Amino acid sequence: MLVPSDSAPPVAPQVPRYQPLRPAHLAGEEISGASRRLRALAALSGSLTDALGPEEAADLVEQKALSALGATSAVVVTLGPFPPPIAPSVGAFAPNFATTLTVVHAIGLPAEVRAALEQLPLDAPVPLAEVARSGEPLFLPSEQELRRYPDWGGAMINAGACAAAIVPVWANGELRGVLGLAWAAPRTFDEDERAFVLTLGVMCAQAIMRAHLRAAERQAREAAEQANRSKAHFVATISHELRTPMNAVLGYTELLADEIDGPISALQKDHLGRARASGQHVLGLIEDLLSYARVEAGEEVVRAEPVLLADVVEQSLVLIRPLADRKGLHIRTRGPGEPTELHTDPRKLRQILVNVLANAVKFTDSGDVRLFFHVEGEAEEAVVTMYFEVTDTGPGMSLLDQEHIFEPFWQADPMSTKGSGGTGLGLSVARQLARLLGGDVFVTRSVIGEGSTFVVSLPARYAGGAAGVRNESAVHLFTAMSP
Repeated sequence: MLVPSDSAPPVAPQVPRYQPLRPAHLAGEEISGASRRLRALAALSGSLTDALGPEEAADLVEQKALSALGATSAVVVTLGPFPPPIAPSVGAFAPNFATTLTVVHAIGLPAEVRAALEQLPLDAPVPLAEVARSGEPLFLPSEQELRRYPDWGGAMINAGACAAAIVPVWANGELRGVLGLAWAAPRTFDEDERAFVLTLGVMCAQAIMRAHLRAAERQAREAAEQANRSKAHFVATISHELRTPMNAVLGYTELLADEIDGPISALQKDHLGRARASGQHVLGLIEDLLSYARVEAGEEVVRAEPVLLADVVEQSLVLIRPLADRKGLHIRTRGPGEPTELHTDPRKLRQILVNVLANAVKFTDSGDVRLFFHVEGEAEEAVVTMYFEVTDTGPGMSLLDQEHIFEPFWQADPMSTKGSGGTGLGLSVARQLARLLGGDVFVTRSVIGEGSTFVVSLPARYAGGAAGVRNESAVHLFTAMSP
């Protein structure tokens, strides 16, 4: 009955439908058995949706088989590694995928029998290998049938087996392995029982495949996270290495401009001023990279402390006004008239405001930039939120651009870095820091040729571990307020 290894590929069989014949004197018993098997399949189907490993999935199928059928042992073997390599021709079973069978899990199987099945050759004269070669189930109802396979049958009989069922494990039209069951007494396999065992084989394959896919996804995710951490570490390291000599260049430039080592001409001073401005710009880009690397690596730590809202805003404007003055832009501000105390990380809040304001100034050539800020909620309320609305009169953005504006290193025009001198990290870092503080940054309005409005939403009191959530009510509020 052995099928040569070069025979035609087996085709996945259709699982027989349940159509049991029930003589009157056995009707109650058969209905009870069928009902038990159906309940077992339902329970198994529900359980296999859990996040199980391959061995756990095989163990669950074996346990249900033993419980529903009264079997004394069960084993699941697969063809080589599971899942097997991708077939050179899609959809066809290829025996060349593996030349051995691998035991995934076994219950009630004597140690010497299990040891004999480990790395079993596909051409071995045992029923598990035969089913793996042919794709056809084998039902061996008596010791006489078991003895058709002398070595294996003798070992099973010595272990107390008198009957066995070996069925293929099919998934997605491909033979993935074999499920074997054994009983301590001779057994008549009716149509219902054969269908039940075949169904178990299908469910076993699907469960193990899902388990391996989950494991592969987890490994891929961990590899991606490790690669991301390595990338962030590299960016942080190289940024530190660049910042040290750049600070030295700026320091010596300032010494020359201050004529510490002797007088210089007006033209030389002008050149030094340009060199210093360029150095400050490069240092700003390095700081952007460092901020991005720290956030990506999860190394940013929130140091919340009491701080006045007006102080943080003014500290941010001190850094932005020179940029606006060089372009002839005016920054208009409006905020609460009374002092407002916050409990947050002032350095991160300042960086958020500087990044959003710098973006507005960078892309505005004429007109002005407005910063309106206020706090919503009373001190005794559980949630008090502060809002910063930054509006520019720049070129505006399309809806497609708005979908990407917060992506790191993204530029609406890849050549725009030559004009703006940006890294494409400002808004990305601002949003990441805002979410770290429990808030968010989003676009509420942008019209081509008219400008854009960004809103920073943050809790007035940092709650610790709060996740950034897009505040839709704030979006509607500021959209309605915007001209």
